[in-house]
Amino acid sequence: MIDRLISINAITSKISVVILLIAFTKYEYGLIDISVVYMMCGFAGGLWILRVLTPGDWQLRLPGMKGFEGDKEEVVSDD
Repeated sequence: MIDRLISINAITSKISVVILLIAFTKYEYGLIDISVVYMMCGFAGGLWILRVLTPGDWQLRLPGMKGFEGDKEEVVSDD
């Protein structure tokens, strides 16, 4: 499963580089925004894929540090 995630990240990176090269060769700097948005969509898609493939494994685990396990109720303060 992780190879699919890596391949999606590689494909989005390569397409973003191609869009940037086209932008610089044709002096169309509006394409830079499109490339950045495409990279952000690829990143968000990668996070979504990780979330779907590992549904029960999203807790913060810091060995040796108590209180950071993420299994306690969140404390809300009224500042």
